[in-house]
Amino acid sequence: VIEEFLKPENGESVLRIGFEKLSYDFSIRELVVEFLCYKLLTMSRAEKFKDNPLILFIDEAHQFLNKRINAEDNTVFSLQSIDLISKECRKYGLFLCLSTQMPRDIPAGTLSQMGTFIVHRLINELDKKAIENACSSANRSALSFLPILGEGEALLIGVDFPMPLLIKIDEPN
Repeated sequence: VIEEFLKPENGESVLRIGFEKLSYDFSIRELVVEFLCYKLLTMSRAEKFKDNPLILFIDEAHQFLNKRINAEDNTVFSLQSIDLISKECRKYGLFLCLSTQMPRDIPAGTLSQMGTFIVHRLINELDKKAIENACSSANRSALSFLPILGEGEALLIGVDFPMPLLIKIDEPN
């Protein structure tokens, strides 16, 4: 399905792979995401996206990062493909967008590779600390506004913005 989607003659610009029908048992969801990301990582390293860049969006990313799977023979597998994509694939044309309600569960090394953050209201101290550690020192003072943001409000923080921007996101139609 991924290879068909990536063919230039396909003409499609979005491929959504949903996991709503996948079981939570036996870490099936985590393994499927790891497999898909490994496939994209391998394709990226082979420079398949150099001329036609690809953006990989992962919703509820905290479910798939920083995970270890225990096998029946007591071996442990670390799921690393998303982390590797964040660290090395921009130069190959594969870009990553993570969405999570729990930034504390995203590895610090992965968060530090993110160039732009859209941060909605955060109350949990560990979540705020995770974002603070990933942002530049110039943006840290703006994070004090996070607990008081209203519905639909967010801070836009990133390397391309000289100062954080308070934005209001309209409810989708």
